[in-house]
Amino acid sequence: MPAPAISNYVDSTVQSLYDTGTIVPAGTAMLAFFASPLGQGATSFALAGAKTLADTNMDLAGQLPSGQNFRVLGFRAQPAFTLTGADAQNWSLGAWLVFTVGQKPYLRVPLDTVPAGMGPYGAPLAAGVAVYSHGFPSLSNAYTVGKKPLELSSTTNFGATMNWTTPQAVTTTIPHQPAAAGLPVRLYLDGFFFRAVQ
Repeated sequence: MPAPAISNYVDSTVQSLYDTGTIVPAGTAMLAFFASPLGQGATSFALAGAKTLADTNMDLAGQLPSGQNFRVLGFRAQPAFTLTGADAQNWSLGAWLVFTVGQKPYLRVPLDTVPAGMGPYGAPLAAGVAVYSHGFPSLSNAYTVGKKPLELSSTTNFGATMNWTTPQAVTTTIPHQPAAAGLPVRLYLDGFFFRAVQ
């Protein structure tokens, strides 16, 4: 795909496209990302309600609105920072990430290779016990494809899945969810966002 033209008629910003899924306590075999936009689906951060900007910044399901383009430079996976105990070590165990453009998979890697690149990465829980988030907190700590970026246009369908060999169960839940809600996980596409100047 040709790169979008950068001119006086195009607004260019550095920001991520992101979406959130929840690993449930009973176990999750697959999470799909970028399939439910703002105002649809279910939020991962409240007792009830549709997705908000806490969950996603997608305006459409699986594609960008007309006049928008995105150049993907890298990927980050971030579990909620409430991660505790064995979940901190095991939430991504035996998991892999697939990013698809159209019908073609462009990235298929173990989930452990896609760090969070932000937030706290270690905190003592008790004597001799530590809990870690997913990767050292630096925005440069990502799974990068910057040497060969992926171009997403408004007519391009795309999506991602996290998949587990054995359904992943968790005990961690975020504080304002019911106990059965589970562990929210965000997936970020880092890169350049292009849109027509308003």
